[in-house]
Amino acid sequence: RLKIERMSSKEKCVPCSSLDLTAKLNRETIDEALEHDLSLWETRYDEKASCNVLSRSFTAKNFECAINYINEVGQLAEREGHHPDLHLTSYRNVEVVVYTHKVNGITGNDLALAKMIDEEIKVVYSPKWLRENPSAAITSKSS
Repeated sequence: RLKIERMSSKEKCVPCSSLDLTAKLNRETIDEALEHDLSLWETRYDEKASCNVLSRSFTAKNFECAINYINEVGQLAEREGHHPDLHLTSYRNVEVVVYTHKVNGITGNDLALAKMIDEEIKVVYSPKWLRENPSAAITSKSS
């Protein structure tokens, strides 16, 4: 079983310049990580990226809560030197898309970043969305 180690705030993701196609993870490894460590994330094929990506979507309580979350993810991404695609639609629907652009797929860096996002950044969810997705309560911040 792949265990995603929590990176300390002093560590960074492995520089993408040092990665090659062998860094791309197989589906079994990714699925195991999603099942055990990243239950709020899913994999999907992204047409624009032309590869499989990690994705997490939710509805924030309001526009301000959505923007605050996106800004916090941006700060974490800068700290780690690994940048997800961030999408905001309908003023409060957020999607975070993580993959390693250089290898056009999912690597250990992506799993580590997803875990850091879940552990370090709390969300003020839409109450209705949270009732429909109770497993997200572990990443919830009270409003």
